[in-house]
Amino acid sequence: MRPLSQDLRQRIIAARERGEGTGEVCKRFGVSRKSVERFWSEHCRTGQCLPQQIGGYRRSRLAKHDRLLQGWIETRPDLTLAELQQKCQTQLQVSMGLTALWHRLRHLGLSFKKNDARRRTGPARR
Repeated sequence: MRPLSQDLRQRIIAARERGEGTGEVCKRFGVSRKSVERFWSEHCRTGQCLPQQIGGYRRSRLAKHDRLLQGWIETRPDLTLAELQQKCQTQLQVSMGLTALWHRLRHLGLSFKKNDARRRTGPARR
């Protein structure tokens, strides 16, 4: 989804400045009530209403701790993601989800070995 144009935002703010209600403005311009309220409150707070960036790359909170992560895994390769998550929380004061942690490990080229015994537990399904 793309942000609404700056021209439309300015027309919405101008309508609200003229005293039109939120419901009238959202019907006239075909936008949600929440958008009108958000544009108006931002205009009142900052004096302008600019769209924020959508998407883009966010740096990992663990980027500066890459060597430490690698060291933890080298010394104890059987660490689970949950255990690594706990270590990050307690020792680095960095809280993050398991998926974000997994992406960081994958970025570093670290992976968990598959368990050969587990792969042989059942017959192949078709």
